[in-house]
Amino acid sequence: MGQWEPIGFARLIQVKVIERSGERSEAEILVRDELCNRRGVMHGGAIMGWGDTMGGMTASAALADHQRTATIESKTNFFAPILKGDTARAVCTPLHSGRTTIVLQTNITRSDGKLAAIVTQTQIVLPAAEPASG
Repeated sequence: MGQWEPIGFARLIQVKVIERSGERSEAEILVRDELCNRRGVMHGGAIMGWGDTMGGMTASAALADHQRTATIESKTNFFAPILKGDTARAVCTPLHSGRTTIVLQTNITRSDGKLAAIVTQTQIVLPAAEPASG
């Protein structure tokens, strides 16, 4: 698997990819002001979006060239706040890899090792989009 470069939302939140494969992906984010709510902790939507990015990144690494994936379900449990200035870490692993769906779990921890959130999601496996003719 070649190097994966963050684009779009992943670039916006400045995800630093440490490892990416279909079996395990790991990344870090420095929690800066733009990712925080008014209480100075990482916004829940930013955590959920990061978890979705990790799931898509991991699921797509397991696909054949003629396949793509999309999120069809996602659930997040929050356990502890991640303070501004902290470096959070996400580790994503598949729980189920089937012919039509992949279910993944992303554990997001703070720098002190405390579990902050778990994102569980289902990705549908689709055929790759046909190139546009024109």
